[in-house]
Amino acid sequence: MLTRRDALQHLLRLGLLSPAELVTQEIRATDETAPDAATMWTEAAIFWLSVHDAEFAVLAPWLPKYYHYDEPNKLLTIELVTASDSLLAKQMTNTALDPRLLHDIGRAFGTLHGPASRVLREERVRRLFRPGLAWVLTLGQPQSPYAPGTAAAQSVLAAVLQRPDAVAALAQARTDWRDAHIVHGDAKAANVLILDHGAVRVIDWEIAALGDGLWDVAGLVHSLLIPNPLGPPEPLVQAQTRAQAQIDALWTGYVTTAPPPSHLADPRVALLRLAGARILQTCLETTQVTNQIYPHVALMLQMGLELLTDPQASRARWSQAA
Repeated sequence: MLTRRDALQHLLRLGLLSPAELVTQEIRATDETAPDAATMWTEAAIFWLSVHDAEFAVLAPWLPKYYHYDEPNKLLTIELVTASDSLLAKQMTNTALDPRLLHDIGRAFGTLHGPASRVLREERVRRLFRPGLAWVLTLGQPQSPYAPGTAAAQSVLAAVLQRPDAVAALAQARTDWRDAHIVHGDAKAANVLILDHGAVRVIDWEIAALGDGLWDVAGLVHSLLIPNPLGPPEPLVQAQTRAQAQIDALWTGYVTTAPPPSHLADPRVALLRLAGARILQTCLETTQVTNQIYPHVALMLQMGLELLTDPQASRARWSQAA
């Protein structure tokens, strides 16, 4: 684990901190839990590609600046993004979100899944990232890696699997899935930083993988429909009415740089189905930790199942809003 003293020495060696600054400025260092070596390596691969691969470099404007990766010691050094707030923090204060901001976030992820993912044509790059379905889509399958660790999580899982329409929707999502892009894997409002001048930075790339780009967009839709993850969500119709302009701006920005998947009859139906799965995943993750089905979790599960099993209804409301 890197101590505070080691961190200062490391920054001095990289030239990111000068001896004079140690004397004349206040320097703060905090101890953090050591990250998993595998996830650190994955995040480092993203940042390294953004600097050293000409095709992937198109994503660099939406990333914190990369400085150095010490592979033997598993030390990744990137810019500390100050003078910023997360998209989640803005939502929690009921800050009105400019649709242009959501358009830029859509462009960031469209660039990741479109131009930047062209690096996957090289097998050496493709091997950097693990492939595979999002685990929540494997529920009910014999090979599913998910095992509920609490009674509450078991109850949520049972509520899903006892519904034939939910099981069928998960099967459809598996059929639609393509390991065609580099995906962030944990796209949500907490992992999008908004700088004071309005620029966007996407952080926390530890679980980047090969996958379906719509999974990332679905995570952002989840965040827009449920802006306060700790409070009771609105009914789906009300949440979609409130957030539809933001979702539309996100989608419009996304498709300017990543053409919608050609194998899908209506990509927005697939997107909304995946958004329901993302909400379901959050319910399982929450109950796995708390072993409680709090009222807001029960309401989230209701919204997630509604989106998962009947995305066509939400798609129709999207058309009406447009």
